[in-house]
Amino acid sequence: MKPEIARQLRHLAELNGVQPSFIDAANKRITVSPEVLAGVLKALGVPADGPSEIRESLRTSLLRSFRQGIEPLVVAWDHKAITLPCCFPASLSSKRPGLRLILEDGTVKKLTPNIRELAVTRVEGERFATKKLSLGPLPFGYHTLEISIGDSVHRTLIISAPVRSFAEAPAEKSWGAFLPMYALQSKESWGAGNFSDWERLSRWIGARGGSIAGTLPLLAAFLDYPVCEPSPYSPASRLFWNEFYLDITRVPEFARCREAQALVRSRSFQAKLRAFRRDEIIDYKSQWAARRSVLELLAKFFFSKATARQAEFRRFLRERSEVNEYAAFRAVCDTLKTSWHNWPSRLRDGTIREGDYEVSAQQFHLYVQWLAHQQMDELIQRSEKNGVQLYLDLPLGVNPDAYDVWRERDSFVSGASAGAPPDLFFSKGQNWGFAPLHPQRIRENGYRYVLAFLRFQMHHARLLRIDHVMGLHRLYWVPNGFAAHEGTYVNYPAEELHAIFSLESHRHHTRLVGENLGTVPPIVNESMKRHRMREMYVVQFEERPDSNAALPAPPPLSVASLNTHDTPTFAGHWRGEDLVESVRLGLLPRSQLNSAKRNRERIKAALVQFLRKEGFLKIARPALRDVVPAVIAWLTASPAEIALINLEDLWLETKPQNVPGTSIERPNWQRRSKMSLEQIIERKILTDSKRISESRTR
Repeated sequence: MKPEIARQLRHLAELNGVQPSFIDAANKRITVSPEVLAGVLKALGVPADGPSEIRESLRTSLLRSFRQGIEPLVVAWDHKAITLPCCFPASLSSKRPGLRLILEDGTVKKLTPNIRELAVTRVEGERFATKKLSLGPLPFGYHTLEISIGDSVHRTLIISAPVRSFAEAPAEKSWGAFLPMYALQSKESWGAGNFSDWERLSRWIGARGGSIAGTLPLLAAFLDYPVCEPSPYSPASRLFWNEFYLDITRVPEFARCREAQALVRSRSFQAKLRAFRRDEIIDYKSQWAARRSVLELLAKFFFSKATARQAEFRRFLRERSEVNEYAAFRAVCDTLKTSWHNWPSRLRDGTIREGDYEVSAQQFHLYVQWLAHQQMDELIQRSEKNGVQLYLDLPLGVNPDAYDVWRERDSFVSGASAGAPPDLFFSKGQNWGFAPLHPQRIRENGYRYVLAFLRFQMHHARLLRIDHVMGLHRLYWVPNGFAAHEGTYVNYPAEELHAIFSLESHRHHTRLVGENLGTVPPIVNESMKRHRMREMYVVQFEERPDSNAALPAPPPLSVASLNTHDTPTFAGHWRGEDLVESVRLGLLPRSQLNSAKRNRERIKAALVQFLRKEGFLKIARPALRDVVPAVIAWLTASPAEIALINLEDLWLETKPQNVPGTSIERPNWQRRSKMSLEQIIERKILTDSKRISESRTR
């Protein structure tokens, strides 16, 4: 590519928020190839395949902000006055714009323009008059400003939001427990955890002085058609719950439906349950097939006769009308048994009609969503009654076959996947396989989809973890057809997204936690502090081979833990099993294994000495079972607002729930807990609970 065209391509990329170079995890500047830049621009809808296309796209991009008159969205922080830049054709510069402000509650105000003329600018042969419009303080909310000039009307959405996200007052230190819901097993459940099991676990946590029950995303999943995807970070939708977690025996219809009861009591079904309860690994496809066979009978029973519960059901449909289309979408998946990308054009383009699916299938999906909604609400209400808040997780994206992508395709990009560049752990980079949101289109539609999934989560979670919080600022895109290391970052309107998250957190009384692990640009942590978003402190990422400073103190506004669902358990880390696993997976050269093991031993020795000096470890020659409670006690006594304990660390589990960068190589998101709910309760594994509660009040 000629130097001048390459320069124009880089300029075009920058105008469209695509980074032509970036700093990698090793602090080295990476220059992105022209082919990757062109691929990412194409995914954004900006043609850049050749010199003429690049020049024309560059001209269009330069003119875009001038021609649109005013930004589609602006942010007003903390009731402060704001200044909006405006731009109109120079021929209209003598006309005085008319202003109309429509508040979120529908109130309409005509405003007297306070406009300052700036200059007349020539761009690509066209002349524009630029002005500045000043607006006074606005109430918190989403308001629309209309600017009329000549024959045109320009609209902008004003997000008036508090700078700092919600925090309980007074802020109290607390601790909680973490376990994936699927991993929690009980005598009554059918081989994997459910909402009832979690309710009992929350009650147990509350009885021991804890106030948080944390788990992985509980969102809708594909477990049969068009694919069986167990990862909670690849949901079928971020707008609905996963009915896999239903406690079917608690469904009111089960007590009255003899056919369903007979099926569950049958020898074949009971044999399946025994096998499910024996297996260490959850077979989602088989387990869901068994659950669905019962739920289909309950749905048929429910719709066969008028009952008092049907009034509740109709109210649910009125309150969440979007569930009708979601159920139809899932019913078509059941009928065609393939991704919507392969559907006939009318269906693929978003038009579903009667006759495209079995009515009973749609009714089934309506019914189970209603049940999941009810049991989830009951879980939250009963947990909070016991003083325990639910800590949910908002995944960064959705499955490429998801309902959300089908329904909101204008908000998504179809020519690229989200991922991560090469780093110390993944030398080949990562391609996560899901479509990223289009940064410009989500602005233009007023963040409709973002608000929908955020409000759905916050309606239920008092504490919400934002997966890969860096995605509010930038996201690594891999254009289709390229390897994972052949991508670049695309910028997102971070201030606008932070404004939405902050405003919604206050409206729902939800505290926010940002998962700021990995390659984190300084601006991300700065923004988190400014907007009072809690950060994550993970012992495995903080430990040092220095007995005087083996662990730095966690920040006060943080969630502190030994590990995460994406790292080894404490026992696996202590024994170096993650290092051996990294060699097996080709992530660590075998020649570096011994050196890595020696460094790990130095870290362990430093940690033991550090805990002794701090007064949390008094045994002369401590075993692993002594170190774990000592580190937990140190965490709970630390300045961190929340100490989160992975329950599996308490019985020294060595196998992780997930090995990042693997799929079929490891049974991720499928391993059941070695201890059942009954064993957790009976064995009193949190024997240090009194000390934990006392240390959190220091």
